[in-house]
Amino acid sequence: MFSRSLVDFLRAEFSGGEVRFDNAEFSGSMVAFTSARFSGGAVGFGSAEFSTGAVGFDDAMFSGGEVGFGGAVFCGSEVGFGGTVFSGGTVDFRGDDLFGAQFSAGEVDFSGVADWSFPPSFPWTDTPPPGVKLPKNEDQSRA
Repeated sequence: MFSRSLVDFLRAEFSGGEVRFDNAEFSGSMVAFTSARFSGGAVGFGSAEFSTGAVGFDDAMFSGGEVGFGGAVFCGSEVGFGGTVFSGGTVDFRGDDLFGAQFSAGEVDFSGVADWSFPPSFPWTDTPPPGVKLPKNEDQSRA
């Protein structure tokens, strides 16, 4: 549980192996993955709960490997991807048919990404849920 604290993964490199934040609770804290590099291996946020507080992936780079948010719940926090590069690998918010990410409140902001050439997969096919901001004039579905 990340509660009422500051956790900083500044410039962390996820380039092999497996890191799991599954079932983590991000509640009332500030968690920063600023300038983190996701270039190999697997990082999981499966069934994590983002409820109040802020999580930043600002200037992060997703260029390889697999990052999964299947079953994650976004219900009142601010999650930002400003300056983030999505240029390779798999970033998946869909999970499977029963456990895609849920967006019910708060804000998940992709509008300021630096590179959207290999966008994440989302659990919707047309209009994103309220609170999800996507880059303008891009194909956001990757269904």
